[in-house]
Amino acid sequence: MSQPDDPEAPRTGPTPVEPANDAALPVDPATLKQAVMLELLREGYAFVVLDARRPGVSVPPHLAGNSGLVLQFAYDMPVPIRDLTVDQAGIRATLSFQRSPHACVIPWDAVYVLHDGEGRGVQFPTDAPADLSADDVEAAPAAEPPPAAKPGKKPRPSHLKLVD
Repeated sequence: MSQPDDPEAPRTGPTPVEPANDAALPVDPATLKQAVMLELLREGYAFVVLDARRPGVSVPPHLAGNSGLVLQFAYDMPVPIRDLTVDQAGIRATLSFQRSPHACVIPWDAVYVLHDGEGRGVQFPTDAPADLSADDVEAAPAAEPPPAAKPGKKPRPSHLKLVD
């Protein structure tokens, strides 16, 4: 029988997005953002709050001037994201906007909040646009609420960690 602290033991619940202590934080913010994004995707939905005005960002023209753009990602979206790539450079995927596909590119330095739509995630205030207040960063809304949890599934604990 496996002990609870055994790394080979199966997980019995969701794992926190943020590391347990600051000493465990990777030095490179892109590495941390990639890890958080992948963890959120493993657990369900990932909402990415970004400044679409940053260099290297590619979104539909009508969204390109948005300093608080929220994009939703998941492996099981109603319109599947077949080419979703999350790597050291950022996020690349063909997303559907009003039923029209657009190849999106989101470099990590444009991302300042990653969350699950239920209050669990990580903020990166140093990457937030200068024209947003701290309250605006904390209040970054989900694009739309995720579907209701499946029957018998326990809700995840809600927490947000500020990363400087």
